Amino acid sequence: MSHEKRTSADFFKQVFGRTVNVKLHNRTEYIGVLAALDGNMNLVLEQCEEYLEQKLINKYGQILLRGNNVLYISAKFNQKQQQEEEV
Repeated sequence: MSHEKRTSADFFKQVFGRTVNVKLHNRTEYIGVLAALDGNMNLVLEQCEEYLEQKLINKYGQILLRGNNVLYISAKFNQKQQQEEEV
């Protein structure tokens, strides 16, 4: 892991086009591919699944999540993906 100073823009460049987990303030979670993002943190996810209390609620081809509802965004990478990003 690098100790360089990173910004949120660096994070979004790294996860754009990859699967992310987005949790909203109401505890709903969405897992999908990050397709778009704007300055207000509005997100578009593709191939998205909606979960509540770890139970699958619905599946969407594409969904827009309003940025002010987002609690956090996380991404999981395997070691190979992390090494590719560092090169």
